[in-house]
Amino acid sequence: MIELAGNIIIREHKILLLNREDEDHWDVPGGKVKDEESPTNAAIREAEEEIEAELTLEKPFYSGEFGQDGEIYLWHGYIAQIEDDSVQLENSDLSMEAKWCDIQSIKELELSPNLKMIEPGLLRLLEQP
Repeated sequence: MIELAGNIIIREHKILLLNREDEDHWDVPGGKVKDEESPTNAAIREAEEEIEAELTLEKPFYSGEFGQDGEIYLWHGYIAQIEDDSVQLENSDLSMEAKWCDIQSIKELELSPNLKMIEPGLLRLLEQP
C-alpha cells in the first residue's frame, strides 16, 4: 500500500488545485509519505516543496483508500491554510499549473481519484460561509 498526504487549501470559496503535466487530473498539493514520516509531516513538506508556501494544518478532513493503476493507496487529506496569497511552483521543470477553483470549476474538471471519493464533502466545504 502506498501512503499519501494532501492539503485542502480553501480561500474565499475556492480550493487550490494543481495539474501536473504527467497526470490527466487535478489534485491538491501533496504526495507520498516517506518512511519514518507521519502523514501530517508529509502534507506540510509536500506543500512547501510544491507551492513554496508556509502552511498550517488546521485539522484532518478524511483518510481513506482508493485504487489506481493496480495499486492501493491510503490518502490522508487535511484542511490547511497558507500564510499569504502567493503560490509558487517549486521548479518550472515540474510543469505544474496551479489555480484557485470554485464549485462550478470543480464540477467541470477531471479530479484525482482521492478527490473524487470526497467530492461531495469538498463541495460542502466550498459552500460554507
